[in-house]
Parts: sequence; C-alpha cells; structure tokens
Amino acid sequence: MKFIITPLLICILLASCSSNVDLAIDNPTDQPVFIKVDDLEVEIPANEVVWVEMGKGDHELTLQNDSLVKHNFDQSLYMINPTLNEYLLMEEYYGSDAFYSSYEMTSKFSSKTVNYMGIEFEGNYDVVDKLINTVTWDYGPREKLPEMVQVESGENYTVLKKLLSPTEFIEMVQQSAGAE
Repeated sequence: MKFIITPLLICILLASCSSNVDLAIDNPTDQPVFIKVDDLEVEIPANEVVWVEMGKGDHELTLQNDSLVKHNFDQSLYMINPTLNEYLLMEEYYGSDAFYSSYEMTSKFSSKTVNYMGIEFEGNYDVVDKLINTVTWDYGPREKLPEMVQVESGENYTVLKKLLSPTEFIEMVQQSAGAE
C-alpha cells in the first residue's frame, strides 16, 4: 500500500496533532494585499500564499478596508481569502472508465449546478468565496495535481480535491480549448 503525501497533507497531519492553527492566506490578484491577524501585520505578495501559525481560539482579522472580523479558529487548517475572490473546488477522478459510474454514485461531493465567473457548470464542483474557509481539499491554489496516482490495494479508483484560483481556472479552460 502506497500513499501520496502532498505538502498540504503534511501540514494537515502535523497540525492535527497540536493546538495550533495554520492559516494559508491567499492572494490570487496581481497586487499585494495586506491583512492583520490580531496584532501581526501580514503582506501577501501578488499570486502568493503566506502562512501564519497561531493558537486555537478567538482571533481578529483586520482587512485592508479596516473591517474587523472576529472568529473562533477551532480547526487545524484554514485558508483566508482577504480579496473575497471566487475559487472553484473540483474533484479529479483517477481510475479506469469502468469504475467511473461507481464513483459518481458514491461521491460525497454531490453533483450540482454552480455559477463560477459567470459560467454555469454541472458536476462535482463547489464555489469557495468566503473570507475564512476550513481546508477540505487536497491541493490548494497554485499546487499542481499529479498526472498519475497510485491507487491503494483493494480500491478501484481514488479522487483528489483541488481548489482552483481564478487564474488557474482561466489557464485550464485555455489549455482544454487549445487541446481541442
């Protein structure tokens, strides 16, 4: 049995054993963004993620427009979206076509219609656009999904969740249009 460990998964595993909270503060824009976590001022460069570690419990986030958000951080890993951009959460299926219908019937990520960047999609998608988001995905913005994965013994397929930034989504659409 082989496991594929991503940087995000390592952070989740390490964080779950402690009383700390890791914040992945993402900036998908072309300009730097500033946010204050309690008394710590953080600059997030354009198209970057900055990590902040803190203890679990009540904390304050101050955004660039000076709005103050109080939140009880009780999970180990969060993504902070100070620009309030939309992200597309998608599932990537790894397995043979023979088992795809089984995946569709048992997927915990329900098929639905979502509107992302003005385009309607039907499938196993969700839109993430809140300021504070508990991380439920395997690969975050600007992390590449693997082309191939090792499926565990006794399993027919595996599914990984990927959070796409607006730029990644546009690049993905352009690549698929170029391939056709």
